[in-house]
Amino acid sequence: MKKTLAAGRRWLLIFAVFSPILFLQIVPMNLLAVGAEAKSYSHDARGLEKQFEPLLKAYAKGDKDAIDKEFAVFVLPSANKWFADYFPAANVEQLGWDYESEADNFKHTLPGMMKILQPGARFHAHCSTSDPNEPTKLQPSPDALVPTKEIPIEKFRIAFIADSGRSFSILANFVYVDGAYRYLGKGAFPFWSMPDATKKK
Repeated sequence: MKKTLAAGRRWLLIFAVFSPILFLQIVPMNLLAVGAEAKSYSHDARGLEKQFEPLLKAYAKGDKDAIDKEFAVFVLPSANKWFADYFPAANVEQLGWDYESEADNFKHTLPGMMKILQPGARFHAHCSTSDPNEPTKLQPSPDALVPTKEIPIEKFRIAFIADSGRSFSILANFVYVDGAYRYLGKGAFPFWSMPDATKKK
């Protein structure tokens, strides 16, 4: 019995000595694996170009799972929480629904435009900043929601250029959050201010 207890103590001592070493070896690798998913891009046009590259590669391959994964970086993390920081509480839920629809529409219309221009081609993005005060004949929706404080929206003119040289361009709105550009709508205004093109004047 005494031998059994002594052997047990030895194993406990060995475990006490080596378990911190094992913990230090295992935990950092797990943390790195988690951190690898949270990509960060520079806060400039070049950063946005790099952000588009994995998504455009996935579009060229037609890989739906990869498209879903790579597009996720363009979506606001905790979108409703972000809207709550800038809009009245009564509007947050509806903004969340509208935003989900807006982002999903962008994810599916972008490859559609590429297929129309040149099916199966590999495209690259060239981004340039757009003057937020650039005059436009388009007016914001008369019933547009008004933020409670200024939102640091950044507009970019994005040219999608195929390897053959054929291209098309769009004007899009983004906000830089947690190391990446998050899409807020295409055109002269963010999605909550864009006039509804389907409504008759």
